[in-house]
Amino acid sequence: MPPLAKRIAVLGTVFATTFAATTLNVNAAQVNARAASFSHTGQLATFGLYNNAIVTDQLNLKRINADYIFLSDNPEDPFDFVSGSCFGGAVVKNMQVQGGGVCSLKDKNGTPFALSYEITTVKSGTYSGNWAILGGDQKWDTAKGSGTWSRMALPNKSMSVTTIQGEITF
Repeated sequence: MPPLAKRIAVLGTVFATTFAATTLNVNAAQVNARAASFSHTGQLATFGLYNNAIVTDQLNLKRINADYIFLSDNPEDPFDFVSGSCFGGAVVKNMQVQGGGVCSLKDKNGTPFALSYEITTVKSGTYSGNWAILGGDQKWDTAKGSGTWSRMALPNKSMSVTTIQGEITF
């Protein structure tokens, strides 16, 4: 699928989801956004957004490589219109998951920042874990924040919906 068609499909998927906001802390900007993502290395993927190397029936290695566009129903959400790429890896051994990676992102003003993420759970096709801001330019240079995320694959297996929640102080 051409890159423009992927981005249009991503936005269509995101707008088709339901957004909800919750208050986390009066002094911190709340994060409650969703993103549709797609693999930009589809020729390498064996199941959706992830490469899966089966070493044994009890040991799998997964390479993560996806693009994101986050949207929120709250225009003050720091992740509203954030976009970028995430990459990393995970090990699934004896049905336990361990792994994570980093994301290179830009906010709606084009200011770059980075976050790290950890994968803590895989259950019924949904991956979830924690994230934390690493830093960035301008307001992101001193930003502190963290929260949780979850990713659910869509039926076509080449796209997913990721929900990110938490708080950030600038």
